[in-house]
Amino acid sequence: MIVILAILSATRATPVPQSSPPHLSLDQFRARAASCDDPRGCRSLWDILWSCAVTILLCIWVSVHPNIPSPYESRARVAVRRVGLMLAALFVPEAVIGWALRQRLAAVELAKNHKGEGWTTTHGFFAIMGGFMEYRGNRPIRVLLPEELNSYSLTGNGDFPRIAKEEIEDKSKGDAISKTLVILQTGWFVVQCIARGVQGLPVTELELVTVAFATLNFVMYILWWDKPLNVQRGVRVYKKRDADEPIDDGDIEATSLGGFWDALRDALSDLGAAIVRGPLTESFGNQMWLTRVLMWPFMKPAFIAVGEEEKHPMMVGTFYPHEWGSELRSTFGWVAVLAITLTFGGIHCIGWLFSFPSSAEQTLWRFASVTITAAPILFPAYHLIVRLEDSGHVYVAGFLALGFLLSPLLYMLSRLVLLVLPFLSLRSLPPAAYHVVHWTSFIPHI
Repeated sequence: MIVILAILSATRATPVPQSSPPHLSLDQFRARAASCDDPRGCRSLWDILWSCAVTILLCIWVSVHPNIPSPYESRARVAVRRVGLMLAALFVPEAVIGWALRQRLAAVELAKNHKGEGWTTTHGFFAIMGGFMEYRGNRPIRVLLPEELNSYSLTGNGDFPRIAKEEIEDKSKGDAISKTLVILQTGWFVVQCIARGVQGLPVTELELVTVAFATLNFVMYILWWDKPLNVQRGVRVYKKRDADEPIDDGDIEATSLGGFWDALRDALSDLGAAIVRGPLTESFGNQMWLTRVLMWPFMKPAFIAVGEEEKHPMMVGTFYPHEWGSELRSTFGWVAVLAITLTFGGIHCIGWLFSFPSSAEQTLWRFASVTITAAPILFPAYHLIVRLEDSGHVYVAGFLALGFLLSPLLYMLSRLVLLVLPFLSLRSLPPAAYHVVHWTSFIPHI
């Protein structure tokens, strides 16, 4: 709320002198957009909004590869989790990049360890996303983690579940062609923005934000290139058994985890008990009662969106694997995510000298851009804080800890600013922003 009020007050602040266009009424704004007289062509406000919206949608929806849901989950519940992933990709895209990188490294390691069974990186991804489900007859028992597969097979008579790569890809809702089309769409948008800069045409703040998302989208797609997309059911595997062991042919239970309204009703049903003993006792039991009560309205929907692993043995955790693995892999992962984060924030810093409707909005943009670039750097400092505290430097450790605790809050507020300001800036664009790129100037000619 504070950020929204700050942004609204900024829109009423004094315009940036000389470098910014004047404030316009809606009719004047439409008239200026329609008065583009460039013989090479013009674009409308709708063209800008549409191209940016489509590209961002591809980045935060299509490019995210979720894990396999439980066989008992309804489509509504799966959709709720997908929306949660979409919001995560919108507000903390670096976290999604870290998730994709962890899965990539783990999938490559699994493919290497099971090379003798004919496994590829696609097999590794399929195992990580919950692709192997233990069955007894026709009844699903639980999802199997990759390290549990050695004593299972597709029929119960082998030592390892062997499945062809083509069979896994047949379950995927996306192939190399569809993924290539998405990359071409986002790549084309980036090329257009670069071309506008080369020709001296203004790039809007919304387009700059879209370029940042498109850059992360490219990295995300490379990391998840071999991961099947939107698989709804895993492969049946059976535990190795004796020849005379009976087989349970029971039907699949009709139990369902429920849809959106069931999930919402479950959340509200916890309210009474939460008031008495305090909610979130399992996850945040060491926090004060009042803190848990205040956190409950925010954390409960988050648990519904991303799933609670301990309550759903039929699926892996949404962000599985949760750990990097070896220390070397952890170091590499943190460095890679930090480099991607700096790139993402650095793209926003390109708008440092952009024209804004007011000086306050320009200041907000600069502060938010620097914050999302620098805040993630503090996360690896956690180990430094622990070492300083153990060595007796309590005050220094406390000062760093304060910055460590405030950085996530500043980061989220800055992300909100950088999502709202680009749309507010559309109310006062320079006339040249409506000019299209003259592509013939890029072709060598006399």
